[in-house]
Amino acid sequence: MKLPYLLLVLLVVAVLAGFGLGAFLNQAPLSTAEGQKSQEPEEPTTFKCVQGNSGWATIAEQGNAVSKTPLFTWNSEEFGDKWTPENRCYEVTRRLNVFVGNNGGKLSNLNLTYGPVNGQEVVCVVNQQSTCTDDNLLFTLSQKNAATPRTAITKITDFSDGKADAQRIEEDGLPQYFPLQGLVNFSGSW
Repeated sequence: MKLPYLLLVLLVVAVLAGFGLGAFLNQAPLSTAEGQKSQEPEEPTTFKCVQGNSGWATIAEQGNAVSKTPLFTWNSEEFGDKWTPENRCYEVTRRLNVFVGNNGGKLSNLNLTYGPVNGQEVVCVVNQQSTCTDDNLLFTLSQKNAATPRTAITKITDFSDGKADAQRIEEDGLPQYFPLQGLVNFSGSW
């Protein structure tokens, strides 16, 4: 008879002290405040080079989620034997993993932009409005795309969004910085 009475007293004291029954029993609370989000850390985003039906592609992964469409496809042979589509895929994927890893595994605050490096038009990753350098270079644009770099990046972002390349894109008026986070649209598989 003393034990149930003691448990009841402890329960009342715990409730009055602001602890729920779950805290008293070292379990999760019975209810949580509405709108309260889990405090679990977001899984880091990583990139992978894969060979698909249409060639080599860079895809994004976050936990079990995989980007619906590739971020980049690698088909150009104009860069010679050293920079085959396969080699470009693996190198750009490696660079993306370094840039995002240095940003805590997050895509936020990372942007794609373009500019000249060593006399060639390149796409690079920046976390602020800055210019392209050897240190942030992602890849060199093909001769065809180097003439209109904003259009090239816009086509990349449109492709990643699943939009067709049906309409003509005007170079003037396009942004100079493209959020990397906007390129990745996750689903269950690629």
